[in-house]
Amino acid sequence: LRRLLAGETVEFGPTQSRLRNLSATPPPVYLLAAGPRMTELAGEVADGAFLMVGLHPAAIRAARRRLEAGARRAGRTLEGFPVVFVVTIGLGPDAALGARWVRSWVAPGQPFLAYPSASNLRWLRDAGIELREPLDPAAIPDEEAHRIADAFGIFGPPERCAERLLQVREEAGVEHVFLFPAPDLAGGDDMPEAEVEAFARVIRPRLGG
Repeated sequence: LRRLLAGETVEFGPTQSRLRNLSATPPPVYLLAAGPRMTELAGEVADGAFLMVGLHPAAIRAARRRLEAGARRAGRTLEGFPVVFVVTIGLGPDAALGARWVRSWVAPGQPFLAYPSASNLRWLRDAGIELREPLDPAAIPDEEAHRIADAFGIFGPPERCAERLLQVREEAGVEHVFLFPAPDLAGGDDMPEAEVEAFARVIRPRLGG
């Protein structure tokens, strides 16, 4: 990717390819990582990382250790290495929405908690939440579902979502987030108009942005 972005010709098997439209300065290459091995790879080779590890401080610490392990393999440090946390956001009238999402299904046979990757369960274990497999989200007790929701993302009214992000910044030093609307089989790929409006009206001003 770096060679392509720099204007070089790159071979893919018997085929050669190059980019016709190049920026004056090649852009950085970030890696989106959901699992521990991909997180290590990001620390080893990428210019920055988007991490899908939830929001629990223990899970964030575990992910950062993985980044550092990868960086050590490459003989480099993570000083100045950008890390963006991909945060699931679900808007609703109350915090109970999170527990309902935890028990929901993205699609038949695909529990929300294992979307887009079953690595979600690994980071929840780092947060002290052990879920048995095969996962039956409907069997998760109410109190545990609320704990999982808080470890997984931000749910509820916009004001609560903003407060949760402020809490994570204080507890785990998270400075950069990418808000990812909670997947919904019924909604499909609809534009997240409610989330955009809530971000502009409530969340961004509350975060001081």
